Amino acid sequence: MTNKIVVVGGVAAGATAAAKARRTDENAEITLIEKGEYITYANCGIPYHLGGVIPQRDKLLLHTPESFGQRFNVKVLVNTEAVQIDTARKQIKTLSHGKPDYIDYDRLILANGAEPVLPPVKGLNESDFFMLRTVTQMDNIIENIKAYNPNKAVIIGGGYIGVETAEALKNCNLDVTVIEALPYILPGFEPETALKIFETMKTSGINIVSERKATECIKNDNKQLIKLDDGTEIETDLLIISTGVKPDTKLAETAGIEIGALGGIIVNEKMETSIQDIYAAGDMVEKKNIITGKNCLLPLAVPANKEGRTAGCNAAGGDLKFSGVIGTSVVSFRDACVARTGLTYEEAKRHGFKPDYIYVENSDHAEYYPNPKFIFLKLIFDKDSGKILGASASGTEGVTRRIDIISTAIYAGLKVTDLEQLEFCYSPPHGAAKDIVNISGYVASNELSGIGYGITPQQFLATYKNKNERMHILDVRTPAEYRQYHHEKAENIPLKNLRESLKNLDKTRVIYVYCAVGFRGYIAVKILRFYGFEAYNILGGLEALKRFKKL
Repeated sequence: MTNKIVVVGGVAAGATAAAKARRTDENAEITLIEKGEYITYANCGIPYHLGGVIPQRDKLLLHTPESFGQRFNVKVLVNTEAVQIDTARKQIKTLSHGKPDYIDYDRLILANGAEPVLPPVKGLNESDFFMLRTVTQMDNIIENIKAYNPNKAVIIGGGYIGVETAEALKNCNLDVTVIEALPYILPGFEPETALKIFETMKTSGINIVSERKATECIKNDNKQLIKLDDGTEIETDLLIISTGVKPDTKLAETAGIEIGALGGIIVNEKMETSIQDIYAAGDMVEKKNIITGKNCLLPLAVPANKEGRTAGCNAAGGDLKFSGVIGTSVVSFRDACVARTGLTYEEAKRHGFKPDYIYVENSDHAEYYPNPKFIFLKLIFDKDSGKILGASASGTEGVTRRIDIISTAIYAGLKVTDLEQLEFCYSPPHGAAKDIVNISGYVASNELSGIGYGITPQQFLATYKNKNERMHILDVRTPAEYRQYHHEKAENIPLKNLRESLKNLDKTRVIYVYCAVGFRGYIAVKILRFYGFEAYNILGGLEALKRFKKL
């Protein structure tokens, strides 16, 4: 008997599910229903075509309905919306250009994705605004720019899409303002690493308005006036909304499929829903977080593809399991890049861990080789077990490679002590003999074992703010480095002169040591501790301190 498989939704999860179902069962009768015009396209590449980085629009279209249907022997229905599921009859009701139809299924895969979350802005529904998630939406923005030649653009929302859209519109020679309700852009990232993107956007001419909410939008001919909650008014020719998404579960609810507390469909590791023979995948489902064991929402392409593959295999009679997500992502602006994996420090606290963290900064390859690019890395780990909980990094080169390594380590359940032992490729142009991932393991392991004597920049700044009279701040860099920039209360004793200067130091005071990025400070603290001084090394050094003074 032929297995009738119906997939609702294309792009990442749906198209992947249909393709995997075909590879699993050549005899299955597979139908793919997509309410839009395009069934599979590179939606993550959309901002880059808008900004001219990817000149050819066709590069985004991975398959036409005809080419996909021919390659995978799938019946493809575009411009067709699935509107109702009859689980008793195992039947889908569809609408195409207002005309209803009914399609029978043996196994059903839902991949409806997510729908945008619009901010509560008065007058927004009456205004002319755009979003940038689909090819059609991209085309509409391009047509608007060509037709009206706008000068100013406002983007409400400073997350992934907001940042990438800002770069694209800046490439189109628009004056761009980004409005973000939270204190800093990229709120899903650690603020000290997101700072790299913030600074690059500012130096590129992007106006960033943070900790402000848009309250009203007033349309006036081809222009619009955006009012903020502090009374500020910003005029714009082009308005983009990028305030996030939520699971699109409207179709699933017609079948009585269980929806979780986070608003997504509940599935098991085989992507089966609460209704027999119905699977779901992609942005519409809740995913198990491998670190916490709890459900989460993660609307990203990588898990959507994996889930689609799992659902397609199992719907076609195979046996595949999806282990869950860690939460690994990256965003860039110009040459600046920030990436994260696992939990942030605050997330780790909320989930009941006893987290700690360290900062390290090192070059992407041997520092003596030309053009080294420095990476700033924050590593989060559990104090009790030493297990790695997350990491966040920023820089211009080599950032994603290090975060990918730590993501793999988290998946494998490794501890910070294991990072010390990991072995990587090395030659001067490509890496360092001690990679920053190894160094993060050294520093974290030292802190866990009580021999690191590190203090975070936040802890140091809090102590300094309280004007502790026992503080003695020591800068162990060279005099030339000290003259360029130093903490206002720091005394300069270069590391090479420290031993001979010990007699001039007061053992009744607490010494806080810094260098550029932390290593010389650590050596200095070990010397001071040996001779009976209470000394602490500021993790990440002066470079980390400078970041926090900007936040």
